[in-house]
Amino acid sequence: MKKLILAILPIFLTAAAANAITAAEVMKKAAGTASSAKGISGTFSISSGGRSFAGTLKASGSKFSIVTGSSSSWYNGKYLWTYNGSSKETTLVTPTATELTECNPLAYLNSYSRNYTPSFSKVKSKGGYVVILTAKSKHNSIKTVEISVDSRTWKPSRFLITASNGTKTTVSVKSLIYGARISSSDFEYPKSKYPKVPVIDLR
Repeated sequence: MKKLILAILPIFLTAAAANAITAAEVMKKAAGTASSAKGISGTFSISSGGRSFAGTLKASGSKFSIVTGSSSSWYNGKYLWTYNGSSKETTLVTPTATELTECNPLAYLNSYSRNYTPSFSKVKSKGGYVVILTAKSKHNSIKTVEISVDSRTWKPSRFLITASNGTKTTVSVKSLIYGARISSSDFEYPKSKYPKVPVIDLR
């Protein structure tokens, strides 16, 4: 019996190794699932520096809109509008890739391979994976991004973003619908909603 077990054991170990998934494969699967959805709609909460607030997200391809009680952003694939509730001003820019990921956490799914090295976190998640993205460059404003991914749907459920200065921001996804119907107007700045708010053009 002992000889039989010793003979079979390498077969099981080889099969387990073959079925093992890497952190990069988890990210690739999550990114592919998100990009194949024609539209994404969701709700989330953000906590950082002792403050917390809720918001809504709409996305299609690279386009997105993020609306919260304190600030909101709209990206139509070329220009990015950001409304600041404190200053009552809206800025208009041609964004960099870094600015887009700072506004939209889902952008980390597509940009990770260029700017980050994925590895599994020591933290375990029941029914999913926890991947840590570590910045390849020390000059990156974001040091690490810890992403929790559901192993059944391949949707992200949580982002823990650590900036180079040590500031931590947690984005908890409350709901995320893939395949949602979204109008292209949702990614344009709603001027009628902010008729008296000045738009500062920094393009």
